Amino acid sequence: MSRLFVLIVFLSGISAFASVQTPGSTYGEMQSTLDAAQAGAIRPGDESLSCEALESELVATVKQPAVQSYVAKSGAAAQERAAALNVPSERIATQSALTLFSSIVPGGAWAGHAAAAAQAQAQQAQAASNIQQRMQQAQEIMGIMPHLMRGQRVIDLAQVRNCAWLREGLSR
Repeated sequence: MSRLFVLIVFLSGISAFASVQTPGSTYGEMQSTLDAAQAGAIRPGDESLSCEALESELVATVKQPAVQSYVAKSGAAAQERAAALNVPSERIATQSALTLFSSIVPGGAWAGHAAAAAQAQAQQAQAASNIQQRMQQAQEIMGIMPHLMRGQRVIDLAQVRNCAWLREGLSR
């Protein structure tokens, strides 16, 4: 199970890095960082590593302090987003009450209009916050890109060798 988590972290990190451009860096800078990390991921003797050695290399890569820090930050952010998902259900009930009030009371539609305008502003602010979080995440991923690419290289080699630990991790 933990191997599957590592694989998911690696793959999601790579896709998030590739899909987000930050204001502090151009796409070209990000691409050069990715290219350098990919080149650095290939080490002499990789092709001769056994499945056990590849597994040890993957674990060592994940245990790097920079990777552990990123995982901890990402986990905390994911918990915050999950907690925020519970709030809209309360707002839905409020919106339903306003809609009912608007349809029954003459002139009550103004309350619904004001609520809709406030909701639109809140959604815009949330969207801006989400973009800012994604940009920050891309910056953090750039810092661990060499580790991500090394982990991906090890996983690729393990797939070629059909290593049992990788098959077992993916089947869980």
